[in-house]
Amino acid sequence: MTERIRILFLSANPWSTSRILVDEEAREIFERIQEGPYRERFEMYMHTAIRPTDLQKLLLFYRPQIVHFSGHGSKKCKIILGGTHGRGKTVDQEGLARVLALYNNHLRLVVLNACFTEAQARSISEVVNYSIGASRGIGDKVSVTFAGAFYRALGFGKSVREAFVSAQAELALTKIPRSRGIELFVQKGLAADDQFPRIDIGRAPLSFTGLLKTETKCEFQISVLKTIRQTSLVQV
Repeated sequence: MTERIRILFLSANPWSTSRILVDEEAREIFERIQEGPYRERFEMYMHTAIRPTDLQKLLLFYRPQIVHFSGHGSKKCKIILGGTHGRGKTVDQEGLARVLALYNNHLRLVVLNACFTEAQARSISEVVNYSIGASRGIGDKVSVTFAGAFYRALGFGKSVREAFVSAQAELALTKIPRSRGIELFVQKGLAADDQFPRIDIGRAPLSFTGLLKTETKCEFQISVLKTIRQTSLVQV
């Protein structure tokens, strides 16, 4: 049986930062994956209000191939996670890359869907095959549209490189303001024809007609994705 691609969706939106649509982004990713014939190849797990101390616990528990972060980045090019009493806490660039490097035997893609994350994504690409970050400020509409188009392409069997180009084209098509500056970084030495996530060619995908006739598994709140409540992981 082919192993499923596990997506770990992490978000942080401390009260000390502006409100962003992290829940809408998670919904968009889930729904766009469901459009594709290879949707059953993916599992998505969502955790909110992430703190730095949660990272390794979640990486150990889920062993994800993809980590997607939705949140804020500071102008000093650091992502902002949750801190004490709802405040934000920036994460050291080198420290984050070192943590992710420990899990690159299964982790292959890190998406930092937040402002000013280019430098962090570039450093992550030294230890993980693929990373995505933004060189400037991006808005909610850009984040949600990019994420939806990117994961929809993965659900249709496209590689990371192809999905990134597809998402860029979607932003150009819709002409959303502040949509430039999102970049893909590839680890040095990785083959240009790498097809992650690989699709099991021995298993025929659903036809588009069959896809339209297939019922949605459940409502988003239930099937997101096998969401395990934050409190349950405290015991792990």
